[in-house]
Amino acid sequence: MPLRFLVALVVAVPAALAQSSAPRVSRLDVNAIPRPPIPADPLELVSGEAQAVTNAEQRMAAVSLLDKARQLSNVRAQPYDLKTSFTASGGLVSDGAWMLEDTSRARMYRWTANGPNYSAINFYPNTVANGLYGNQGSGVLPLRLIQARSAIFFAIPKVGPQASVRTAMGELNGAEEQCVLLVIGAGNRTFTGGRNWEEAEYCVDAQSGLLTQYSPVPGLYIRYDYSAGIKFHNKSIANAFTISESGQTVLDAKTVGVADPPPATDPMFSTAGLSPLGVGRAMNPGFNWPIVLNAPGQPMPTSTTDAAIQVIALYGNLAGEGQLTEIEILSSTDSSLNQAAISRAADIARRRVPTQPGVTQQSSQMFLTFEFITSAH
Repeated sequence: MPLRFLVALVVAVPAALAQSSAPRVSRLDVNAIPRPPIPADPLELVSGEAQAVTNAEQRMAAVSLLDKARQLSNVRAQPYDLKTSFTASGGLVSDGAWMLEDTSRARMYRWTANGPNYSAINFYPNTVANGLYGNQGSGVLPLRLIQARSAIFFAIPKVGPQASVRTAMGELNGAEEQCVLLVIGAGNRTFTGGRNWEEAEYCVDAQSGLLTQYSPVPGLYIRYDYSAGIKFHNKSIANAFTISESGQTVLDAKTVGVADPPPATDPMFSTAGLSPLGVGRAMNPGFNWPIVLNAPGQPMPTSTTDAAIQVIALYGNLAGEGQLTEIEILSSTDSSLNQAAISRAADIARRRVPTQPGVTQQSSQMFLTFEFITSAH
């Protein structure tokens, strides 16, 4: 579970990463140091204070809001064949035109991706066994591909007992939005004021109940469009979605078509020409990991009243045994610390725990929010 941790080296990291045994170098109450507000963004729907969930009834209502949004548009609630195209830009090697197809029937699942210098077939002949066959053995999926598939299939998480939940109202194109702010693994920590740097944001249309916007971290916004009225087995399928980073659209996707899948005897449901790649899925959607550490080259303040925090939110493509590529800065309150955040992110990625034989090599979105402690003076 995500933890806020302190200073010279990481003391707690995602389960996929190794742990450092370095001692804490300060007894500062990190939670008492005020954070700067998240950057202003025209896509940010929570502009005022959010309300903390304080009892069972309120938590049920917030969680039910997300569950309903998932159910209303869950293409995976039945066998399906979904085709999606998208165009990516923004300066990554995975930018360009892409075509995706996801097909599920009974216990079989197949997905393909074709894009710039990339073509992959992934097939699970038995999803219970979770064994993957494919034509790509490197285990490195391009970041824009992970972004698109995460937006389609992995936007709404399960809300566990350690999750902080807050609610707020918003507005999108004149329509009222109900928004939920989540921090997975917050433990007993609480949050106040407007949206916090750690909070993922989910906004649903107050009338339809459909998810209209998802923001895993401040600075990155996924907006869904249902205006074409695509229905599939009583599910509402978004006909388009866009992904924006720091005010710039980096991915523009469209639903090409959704239909019932071919019969199980179709050649597409065959391992012919494919190799066994391992057990487990090929990609992980990822979520936000906060990391608190001393600003490089600066002495640690001796008290919280003398301390301030600067925040850099970034993410990248974590693959193999610790390669972090396609790194992007999503938000920054002090650009002079951007390179320090990138260097530390790469160092954390290199400590990824090696996998056992026979496991699928995975690619993951790795979100990291660095909170650098500096002097307040």
